[in-house]
Amino acid sequence: MKQVKLYKGKVIINFEENKEREIHKFTDNQGNTIPAVTSITGIIDKSRALIPWAVGLARDFLIALIEKGERIGINHVEDACQEHNKKRKKAGDIGTQIHDFIEKWIKNEKTEMPMDEKVRNGVIAFLDWVRSAKIKLRNSEAIVYSRKYNYAGIVDADGKINGKEYIFDFKSSKRNKYNNTGFYNEQRYQLAGYWLAREEEMEKQYDGGYLIRFDKEDGSFQTLFISRAEYEKDKQAFLGALKIKEREKELK
Repeated sequence: MKQVKLYKGKVIINFEENKEREIHKFTDNQGNTIPAVTSITGIIDKSRALIPWAVGLARDFLIALIEKGERIGINHVEDACQEHNKKRKKAGDIGTQIHDFIEKWIKNEKTEMPMDEKVRNGVIAFLDWVRSAKIKLRNSEAIVYSRKYNYAGIVDADGKINGKEYIFDFKSSKRNKYNNTGFYNEQRYQLAGYWLAREEEMEKQYDGGYLIRFDKEDGSFQTLFISRAEYEKDKQAFLGALKIKEREKELK
């Protein structure tokens, strides 16, 4: 368990992480769980995109067996129902490797260029963008906490572009075909949660924010700029999700 001091040492947050199980947990000094940004935005229904994707993977798995002349049994059906989990884990590895490389790069830690072509392409695209835009990144994987709203999270980085302050959140996901930006709305609300807590602690304002998406399947690179005006709208949506999260907990 990691202990982090925030607000000039006035607030202490305990952080526990299990990367293999994709779990991270925040608690206060009394052992009370502090809601995480990702769990707050997790109340948003994403089934519109995920259900057809999972069904399609199961269908393709079974069709491939039929084309091979195999007789479909119960075990095959059960395997088909797990295809989405296998695909998600395999695809997630690309984004995770890109993210890990970037984290070390921002921290100036020694790291070698990835051997996997898709991961390497994603890393190169990111570094080219940072250098061409003259972005100075810092505070990789910083833990944030809002005393006012009592939630915590991990922001990927903040930094400067032409003397102005920005906040950054890296995402590994498939392109959202239901949204013309390619990003999921939930990702905007997560960034708003980090943004709000960071400004509260640091007592400063960001001039804007960036969502940076690495495609899960090919590592391709995409950015979405969030203005302060858009952030103010996303912030209200995030706080609305927080209220629902709190009410859901009460109703249990």
